[in-house]
Amino acid sequence: MDSKPQGHQIGASRNLTVLDSSQQHAFIKPIKRIHEGHDVPSFLNSQAYRDIGIFVMQLNIAICPKRLPESGQSQTWQLDSAITLSEPVQKLQEMLRSIDAIIEEAPPDTGPRRFGNVSFRKWYEILESRIPEILKTHLPTSVLDFKNKSEAGVSVLDELTPYLMGAFGSAQRLDYGTGHELSFLAFLGCIWKLGGFPTTTSQDGDVERSIVLGVVEPCVKILRTFEYF
Repeated sequence: MDSKPQGHQIGASRNLTVLDSSQQHAFIKPIKRIHEGHDVPSFLNSQAYRDIGIFVMQLNIAICPKRLPESGQSQTWQLDSAITLSEPVQKLQEMLRSIDAIIEEAPPDTGPRRFGNVSFRKWYEILESRIPEILKTHLPTSVLDFKNKSEAGVSVLDELTPYLMGAFGSAQRLDYGTGHELSFLAFLGCIWKLGGFPTTTSQDGDVERSIVLGVVEPCVKILRTFEYF
């Protein structure tokens, strides 16, 4: 996600902008940029911060109760609500099921522990070795084939992979926190920006709602297997 200074403009647009697929885009491998307190203002004035803020608001608004004008009652959505899932969301669900299935090869350790589950490290290592093929299998074609002008040979998968791997916690520290949640949102936001979701057919936030209920919530279930929460 681009980090050019843009100022505090989260309210300037309701929806995260989709990149023009006819134009080439330079992909960049994500790296840690916030090391000290003085690095924070640069992030708060970046395009990345603006994009994340807009995307989070999109998802939040879509899942909030809505008053029905004809009855005056409120419509709500539960985690098990029956909703229509677009093909990209279904493919991401399949991706998460593939990731979840790795737990059979590295089941959570049942012994006593002070911190996170040590078997998570083995699970993470297996996932890391398979993630390129998993993404190639389950990401929308529009994302995988997005025009690339990176002079360093960085591909779309090079940019997306760290965001997805970062979504499952730290294999080194055996912990999970808000930064990892943010990493998964960045992964989904990148797919949105690359035209991976059918935004042209979205009706009253149904695409965003399907992302929350169909992708975000299943990802949380995977994390609970290792008892991070």
